[in-house]
Amino acid sequence: MRKIIIFMLVLPLFFCIYCNKNKVNSIPDYLKPGSPEHLMNDGFICLNAGDLIQAEKFFLQALQKKPNYHNAIYALGIVYLQRGEPDRAEKYFLRTLRLKPDHIDVHNFLGVIYTETGKYDLAKEHLVIAANSNSYDTPENAYANLARLEIEHNKYESARRYLEKGLVKNNEFAPLLNYLGIILEHEGNYREAIFNYEKAIAAREDVSYLINIGRVYIKIGQKEKALDVLEQALSKAKSDRLREKVRVMIKNLEK
Repeated sequence: MRKIIIFMLVLPLFFCIYCNKNKVNSIPDYLKPGSPEHLMNDGFICLNAGDLIQAEKFFLQALQKKPNYHNAIYALGIVYLQRGEPDRAEKYFLRTLRLKPDHIDVHNFLGVIYTETGKYDLAKEHLVIAANSNSYDTPENAYANLARLEIEHNKYESARRYLEKGLVKNNEFAPLLNYLGIILEHEGNYREAIFNYEKAIAAREDVSYLINIGRVYIKIGQKEKALDVLEQALSKAKSDRLREKVRVMIKNLEK
């Protein structure tokens, strides 16, 4: 299965104590080590650091102390999604929605899962809910995922519509710029495709963006530029699949 792409921002739940002149005689329960909220904070710190095993342990401990704690259930869904276990993640996200129906991030994640598992209608349904929610702080995530969904089904006009909506929300969001580049490349508008790929790379230097712009350079015969960005991509690629893809592209250029 391909590595699941998630457009999101995971933030630790930082808890701060604000003290005035009066002496604080006790610590609020949620700040005490071992409390469910404190365990959640530790879990998100591990999640941000990429330590999925330890993050899972903290979230499970929080759930054990506070059954039906929707934040812990949701966080476990993220862990399993990042671990490449979409079926397991789906169960936790659906459970989160049963406990908290207005949890909009869950709709975005379910859209990602259903995109990966080929359930087009379900994917679109959940992503549209997320994108159009007034309470969703980052609707550009859902719009980017909607664009990806439509591109994968060769619905480029629909994908462009979602991209335009997303760029109104955040015109510097790298995934939106990257997908716009893909559409422009598909249309043969290579100059504008490169422009948008460059903007995406400036916002977030992602290996897939470097591969995309390298592919366009190859199409327009700019071999040296293609080699430069592909070598850059090779140095940053972490997965064997991506490294092999870049190696093949470089090898074909050097023939």
